[in-house]
Amino acid sequence: MIKTLSKILFALALVAIVGLAGTRGALAYNERTIICTGGNYFDRYGPSEYWWEHGSMGWCNAPADYDWCENRQCAHNSPYNQVTRSMWKTYSGCSLSNYARWNMGNIAQWSYWYAFIPSNYATTTRAPYTVTYNGGSSYSFEINQNNFYNYWVSFPTGENRYQIMNTWLDDDTCESPSTQIGFDETEICHEASQWSAYCPGNHAP
Repeated sequence: MIKTLSKILFALALVAIVGLAGTRGALAYNERTIICTGGNYFDRYGPSEYWWEHGSMGWCNAPADYDWCENRQCAHNSPYNQVTRSMWKTYSGCSLSNYARWNMGNIAQWSYWYAFIPSNYATTTRAPYTVTYNGGSSYSFEINQNNFYNYWVSFPTGENRYQIMNTWLDDDTCESPSTQIGFDETEICHEASQWSAYCPGNHAP
């Protein structure tokens, strides 16, 4: 799929600031960059009638007192498009129809990768992610979205990768037609060790 899609990569810059700063669709805090599904760094493909948007859902709707809310460094009011604090979904099929790309920035550093799984509209047990890194290498894996509730999920092996470029997710899971694939925020976090005050969780699913 990736070989057939050739679009210019958007460059992101990690900005060192005292608080949260945002460009349209990307939030940066210290050495952590969040790629939002409502901005210029997120691209959706496929028939528009098979995409649904849900407001007041996902990471941008995270309550301030929840542990998974990045040590209370959330940007709760993040209306990057017409629907405030939204996520996207599509339904399962047995061939590729709808898919999306998060442009991660192609930053020349080692980073941990995450996807946020919302509390609703994410019921697939085998969401097919592909992450490209290091100038064109790719790592494909599945996440059981149905196992997680408002949770940042890392690679199945928990390791970091060098120069993460893009994240891809599609609807080709061949489950029940009522199965939902959720598309919410992704994140890269550059840290010297596996544990961090600025990255969510413990880098394990």
